[in-house]
Amino acid sequence: KLRSYYDEHFQDPRQPDAGRFCWDPWYVNVGDGKKGETTTMEEENGVVDGERKATDSQCQYSLKRIQANNFFAEDDFSDLVEDLTQLGRSIGLAAITPPWISLYLNGDMQNLHTDAPHGPCAFVLSLCRDGDFEGGETMLLRSQIMELWKGFDTSRGMETGDIMRYIPPTPMGRCIAFDPRIPHGVNKIVGNQDPRKGRIVIHGWFNEPEVCWFGPWPENQVQEMNEMLDEALQPLVATLGSGEIGRVCGYLACRIEIDEDGFVSDVVAVCDTLQADWDDFRGVIGYDEADRPVMEDAVSDVRLTIFETLKDLNLGEGEDGRAVVIPFAFE
Repeated sequence: KLRSYYDEHFQDPRQPDAGRFCWDPWYVNVGDGKKGETTTMEEENGVVDGERKATDSQCQYSLKRIQANNFFAEDDFSDLVEDLTQLGRSIGLAAITPPWISLYLNGDMQNLHTDAPHGPCAFVLSLCRDGDFEGGETMLLRSQIMELWKGFDTSRGMETGDIMRYIPPTPMGRCIAFDPRIPHGVNKIVGNQDPRKGRIVIHGWFNEPEVCWFGPWPENQVQEMNEMLDEALQPLVATLGSGEIGRVCGYLACRIEIDEDGFVSDVVAVCDTLQADWDDFRGVIGYDEADRPVMEDAVSDVRLTIFETLKDLNLGEGEDGRAVVIPFAFE
């Protein structure tokens, strides 16, 4: 439906349409708007002559964009927001940022960047058709590259596929969500300048962590259940906040399934971007029976502590098929 609305908008390129003039041709080089700022490069040793200039001249963003609420019909936009919000609630995030529509034509791309402040998860919803262009993959730096020297294997080299993930922009309707702290970008488009055959996506961020209830919970009991859950989790929150089991950063959302007696029948992580806080890493924290060093694993310890607490909850008798997603955000 959304793609059909888009196609109607660009159906006749000879017909004047004021709505087409609202698109922002967004082109940014690395050095644009950064005069006088101190960069990471200037703080590093070994920068060669001309490197700063060469870096500043690289394309950072090249695309055409518009706020989705300024493009789609009001009903279509409302349905889009509702569907995306419901998707976000499945991972404990109750809102979205105002979504953008981006159009990429021949030569357009996004260079590697991060955008963590906007929300725990970014999303990209594809309106692309197969065969309209080449490239346009969402690129994500592989996790092992961000910990390159941990267990580094000197016996083999690496190529692009070992360093980056390339997620195709099709099929139409695919929505991917990812940790926006991970360096990511959009592979350069190879195609033409026809907006009817470009990489068309809707994107934004899921935010506002919130306990989300699913299934046949009585509506008049949700507030009471929130208060009960909040009280039951206070010891866990205090333990996690104390740093006794190590500090982490990122986001974890757990879905717990509740049986008719109110007991937890299953605990599943539906979103997990936890990483150790290296500013708090304590290295060797003990020795095993064979006198081998035991290294701190804060992420595993935090996960285990949360899962052990959640599986012992009881949320009262009721109908089968109830579930709740509980978010944990660590900054």
